[in-house]
Amino acid sequence: MKLNKIIFPMLAAPLLLTGCYDEKMEWHTPEGHNPVTSDEIPLQLQEEIDHYDYIKNYMAQNMPETPIGVGLTANYYIDADGEHPDYAGLCDAHFQQFVTGNAMKMDAMVNADGTLNTATLDAFTAKVPDDKQIFGHNFIWHTQQRQNYLYSLIAPQMIVETDGDILTLLQNGDFEMGNTTGWSSWGNSSTYEVVAGEGFDGSYGLVLNNPTDAESHAAQLAYDLTSPLTVGQTYVFRAKVKSSTPAGSLQFAVQNSTDYSGEGYYTFSVGTDWTDIECEYTCTMANMNRMLINFGAVAGTYYIDNVEFGTRIEQGAGTRANRATRATTITYILKTPEEKRKALLGAMESWIGGMLDHVKNDTRFVGWDVINEPITDDGYYRGIDNHFGGNWEDANGLTQYDAAPVENEETGLTLNWGDNHFYWGYYLGMDYATRAFEIAREHAPAGMKLYVNEYGLETNPTKLAKLIDFVNYIDQNSTTQVDGIATQMHVQANGITREQVDQMFQTLAATGKLVRVSELDVALGTASPTQEDLQLQSDVYQMIIESYKANVPEAQRGGFVVWTLSDAADEHEYWLKGDKPNLFDENYGRKIAYKGLCDGIAGYDIGADFSGDMWKDQATEDQEDETGEEAAEPTE
Repeated sequence: MKLNKIIFPMLAAPLLLTGCYDEKMEWHTPEGHNPVTSDEIPLQLQEEIDHYDYIKNYMAQNMPETPIGVGLTANYYIDADGEHPDYAGLCDAHFQQFVTGNAMKMDAMVNADGTLNTATLDAFTAKVPDDKQIFGHNFIWHTQQRQNYLYSLIAPQMIVETDGDILTLLQNGDFEMGNTTGWSSWGNSSTYEVVAGEGFDGSYGLVLNNPTDAESHAAQLAYDLTSPLTVGQTYVFRAKVKSSTPAGSLQFAVQNSTDYSGEGYYTFSVGTDWTDIECEYTCTMANMNRMLINFGAVAGTYYIDNVEFGTRIEQGAGTRANRATRATTITYILKTPEEKRKALLGAMESWIGGMLDHVKNDTRFVGWDVINEPITDDGYYRGIDNHFGGNWEDANGLTQYDAAPVENEETGLTLNWGDNHFYWGYYLGMDYATRAFEIAREHAPAGMKLYVNEYGLETNPTKLAKLIDFVNYIDQNSTTQVDGIATQMHVQANGITREQVDQMFQTLAATGKLVRVSELDVALGTASPTQEDLQLQSDVYQMIIESYKANVPEAQRGGFVVWTLSDAADEHEYWLKGDKPNLFDENYGRKIAYKGLCDGIAGYDIGADFSGDMWKDQATEDQEDETGEEAAEPTE
């Protein structure tokens, strides 16, 4: 067997220097060489792992019908900022198929007006080698949807009757609904929430907290408009504000939510008493669709109420003198269920069809997760009959749960869903699923495989059964068929058994569909794993691929994907933070898990084939590479 050069030897070797096994490794040594001692085992094991071939090569040799893929971060692969120079090379070297973790989801691809933003996708596909496959992830989910755009399609028409002088574009500028609907905020570890009694005259008000002094734009409050501003039109911004500090500062601006270009930039000094702030702004740039209030400049708590942004009513009765007491009445004209249905199906067509049309000539695209996570943990269709299952963390760090929307003529539509959560099935019923697959099939090139993707199937038989019912419903009620079922397999090393995995794969295989492991990682539950933890993790990786081979027929193997490349902290900022779930450590060095997965693919301990003579030959080859001359025979 040819040995591969160590890719990152200086990074990988320290991982196992404190011992790995209690007994001597069965190591093949050259004649006359001293026996391997227990103290040498860790280094020997690391050298063994580093000399394994690339994962993709073992897959090609032993499971040629099954691509091995990685869930990666598109921006790291593109590496436009030069901070991840080794990332793309490692992905290219080891894997046959690429799945982007977030870059192809709706909130990353769809602008506030529903148009597609393909800049990141195009940069990614431009860099991916021609011999790689690309798998799309995903079209329809309950999170990471472009909520503000979808909301605008179904929201009622707001009728404003006012004796004031501004026809506002904001639907929740007085915060009297008691929530942040329409608003979002980020940056500088800041927080935002609507609090009763903190508004002007004791009403509801928006409370912003900026913990440290920074640039104004370091902390931002945003309202995404339903349509871009009109170039040449003059707009008025007005609000009541106060601060916990007499030196407070707020800044008004407008922005393009896609490329983040902006204009306006009016800065206001804000003291500890309620005061009016106001400015006029004339739009000069196209596609300005976001209003901003920047509050990062000065640390403190800011209180905001009665925000207005819109065109001035020239003949309005209101004046600057009576703004504090002017009367404004807002009522809503609700859209019918059919109007909402038509609008959302049109958006689905534009989203799914637009994406597939954009990549239709790229033969590297082989499949797509059409629907992601359609089943709740307690076994219901997500979004149907008021079953949601989603949650989010509020400004106080408390977990809130998605609930049924509330809509009436007095308050309009409140979704009651977390930021960028959207349940298509709530408004479309099960047609959301059938129509999603029909649209995908209509636009997909011949041969592209279309999947339903779900998590937790290995430990939740009820959820697995409901998912199969879901797939059967699509097959029976649409003009097309589901090609495959993907099981994510985010598992705990000490919480999964071979029996559970076997049963899941057997059940999935019995459907006759393609079966895909789509997001495999093996969590350890610790940021400081022991050698025993790392070995257990390796055993689980090996067990899962062995079970897949044993229980899923070759013709039904849709692919095998490990989720995220390494244990690096920036790859786990939001997912399995502080854990070590991957094949490569934080420095891209191979872990024991790498050996486990490769051994599972091959069906035997690959390292057992490595001999002392092979190590000697490798050392000779390395010396020749360094000197350019034939090396002398090593002596004992």
